[in-house]
Amino acid sequence: MANMNHTKLQSQYDKIYSYFRTTCEPFDFLEWGGKVLQVWDGNTVVEVYHLPEMGFILRDK
Repeated sequence: MANMNHTKLQSQYDKIYSYFRTTCEPFDFLEWGGKVLQVWDGNTVVEVYHLPEMGFILRDK
C-alpha cells in the first residue's frame, strides 16, 4: 500500500513540477506531501499552496 501511495505522490509531483517549470518564476525546488506544496528559493519558502488550489493541475485530462 505504501508503494501505491508513493506512486500517486510521484505522479502528482510530476504534474505539479511540469506546470511550475513552464508557468512560474524560477525556483530551486518543490516540496509536495500530498496536501501542501511549498515552493523553495534557496533556503526560503516563497509560496505555499494547499491541495484544493492544486486541483486544476492534478485533475486527469
